[in-house]
Amino acid sequence: MAEHGLVVDQPKDFFITYSGKDVDWATWIAGALGTAGYTTTIQAWDFRPGNNFMAAMDHALATCRRTLGVLSPNYLASLFTQAEWTAAYRQTLLGKPRGFIPVRVAECDVAPLLGPLVYIDLVGVEENEARDRLLGGVAESGSRSPREPGFPGSSGR
Repeated sequence: MAEHGLVVDQPKDFFITYSGKDVDWATWIAGALGTAGYTTTIQAWDFRPGNNFMAAMDHALATCRRTLGVLSPNYLASLFTQAEWTAAYRQTLLGKPRGFIPVRVAECDVAPLLGPLVYIDLVGVEENEARDRLLGGVAESGSRSPREPGFPGSSGR
């Protein structure tokens, strides 16, 4: 069964919203999440020629458990992505837990409304560290060290 040109199935874990100029980051994020067992909806792979773009975006925002925003200067300057992140952020304000999770991929000044949100920061790190940060950031709960952290005031540090 299809709705708005998309196959209707179980809700996906993440809708990934991004500027077209950041498609490489967006598809890398979708691939890393997919390899880890998460499901995604992403324009580059899921919106097909002839689809109603706005209806497909609306469907993704409504049915995905969370929305990941690929933050960059390109993302923050785009009117299309502004509509997407504000809709996702509204769901957070209405009680959807972590409805919008920002993922910063380039140095940028975060919009005032996004400022209070903790983001996953991938700027300036190697691929393995970026993957660890991404997966740690989207996990349901943060990880704690299995052992007691060392005392930071000891000599020699």
